[in-house]
Amino acid sequence: MSNNRLESNNTIENIQVILMQISIPYIIIVSLIGIAGNVITIVMLSKRSLTKNFNNCTLIALATTDLLFNLALVSRCLNDLIELDSDLFCRLLSFFSHLAELLSACFTVHFTIQRFIAVKFPLSAFIERRIQFLHYIILTLFILLGISYCLMLIKNNHYENCQEELNLNWFISDALSSFVIPFTIIAVLNLLIIFHLRKTSRNNKQLSYKKRSNRNILTLNSVRKSTGSFDSISQTKLSEITTVLNTKNSKHRLSVNEEIKDHFLTVAGTPHRTASIRSTTRSQAQSHHVTRMLILVSTCFLLLNAPSHICSITLKIYTLKKSQLINNSVRNYLNQINNSNGTFSTIMEDPNFAYTIATISTKNQSIINLNFFHIFYIIVIIAQHISYLSYSINFFLYSFCGKKFRHELLRYLLRFRKYQR
Repeated sequence: MSNNRLESNNTIENIQVILMQISIPYIIIVSLIGIAGNVITIVMLSKRSLTKNFNNCTLIALATTDLLFNLALVSRCLNDLIELDSDLFCRLLSFFSHLAELLSACFTVHFTIQRFIAVKFPLSAFIERRIQFLHYIILTLFILLGISYCLMLIKNNHYENCQEELNLNWFISDALSSFVIPFTIIAVLNLLIIFHLRKTSRNNKQLSYKKRSNRNILTLNSVRKSTGSFDSISQTKLSEITTVLNTKNSKHRLSVNEEIKDHFLTVAGTPHRTASIRSTTRSQAQSHHVTRMLILVSTCFLLLNAPSHICSITLKIYTLKKSQLINNSVRNYLNQINNSNGTFSTIMEDPNFAYTIATISTKNQSIINLNFFHIFYIIVIIAQHISYLSYSINFFLYSFCGKKFRHELLRYLLRFRKYQR
């Protein structure tokens, strides 16, 4: 049994060493890709051709927060490599990382709410485009509140070897503000948007089917009426033709002119109607594409960040419970010493006291399973490294899912190649 435990401990330690060796180059590569992608995203979204489609000030703010988080990650890796022991620099890094994490969650919630309103109430989207000042006010409030919260978090917590140790109250507030509240809002609104889009697509299919069926019924009725009244009309037509031939020469010119006028009026009116129908269908299709793209962005944000937050919360709960049990055992040990009469040597030579110490030590070993603790710590590290991808992936999502963004990016690259040539 002891040999198996030693082998398992060695394998776990080897895995931890490999992860620590891989982590720094992995973080540097992911952060550099994220820096380049977020800079291109900010440049592309700030163009006028893209701002005509939707109000993307929230997406620009999201790209800037992702850029800030990637810069903080690169600087943290450089700090670990250089081994710069500066408390101020470590506090600044934690401030920027917490601020970027909090603001990215807030901005994701903001554009998810914006998309929900645009899908649920389509007429309100035109009003929101006119009132762009409201979006700027909301974004500035998010930024100011985030800065004040992160400053208070840094001041009221302890840092040792550039590693922060959050108090329980601050840990709960950080978990609520950056994970629990925004993630529940994003998940609920995404589900409501998906259900609403499915409902509208089903209703549109039913309406189109009813229109087609009504048209077929009308055509069948008209055919039946024409075939039934053909015989009676044919008899009356013979008598009417003789009278019409006399007056045909006089009224022929007037009827031709009226028919030409009606024809030109119908021809002139149809293009405007078709153009308006095409414009509405294009706008609806474009809004559906934007909605799908933003739903994909928010779901990727949830899927990539949720495991790290869940693992960190469970690790905190596990350590708190085990620390309480260990503190209780230590208190029992101290009470045993205080209640005993005699000197320290007599206490140590007492067999009952030695038995109690042995039981306490075995309890402490059973309280914390070191193998489980190390395995869970490895899972936390992997989940954190997965969460770093969420701050670098938005550029790829925009370019693969957004047709307008991809078209503008290709035009920009072609212009850049021509300029180099």
